[in-house]
Amino acid sequence: MTGLPRGEPATLHDHRHGEGGLDGAAVDAAGLIWCARWGSGCVDAYSPDGDRVRSVAVPATRPSCPTFAGNDLTQLLVTSAYEGMDDDEKAADPEHGRTFLIDLGVRGLLEPRVRLSGA
Repeated sequence: MTGLPRGEPATLHDHRHGEGGLDGAAVDAAGLIWCARWGSGCVDAYSPDGDRVRSVAVPATRPSCPTFAGNDLTQLLVTSAYEGMDDDEKAADPEHGRTFLIDLGVRGLLEPRVRLSGA
């Protein structure tokens, strides 16, 4: 196995009309997809059918790149950014650019290794 996708891509959740933008994702042991919502200050969990089933606040408006961490993978590590923010936006979002560790009460999965051939 290479860790690369198999099959044709398909839309799981259409977020075109939602607040913020989807940015980075991790999967938990129950099959939920945890996706940072850039511009909305949260991380959302989606079922394998694409339904949003949970939302967890992040103390910064631009969360990005969640991944499970900790000895038992029950914490979600979420980075945040300040790309494109002016001084007023940074002042209004004092936690911008920080990394957060969130206890979720769920167990995550390790990210699969990906092997790129010919690179």
